[in-house]
Amino acid sequence: MKIKIRKDGNGYLAEVAGQPQLFAWASTKPDAKAELRNVVEMMLDYHLEQIEVERKVRLKLAAV
Repeated sequence: MKIKIRKDGNGYLAEVAGQPQLFAWASTKPDAKAELRNVVEMMLDYHLEQIEVERKVRLKLAAV
């Protein structure tokens, strides 16, 4: 995957190409990259939580 960091107004926008939900803005390039890393971690945590919920539902349905 390609990470793009570009000037955006008074700061920088960091984004993952082809992934519209993975972007972050900050006042410097390094901060934009760090913020994007945080966004990716948060999204990963969210999806892992969703997987756990879906596993529990599947197990409950299998027991019915």
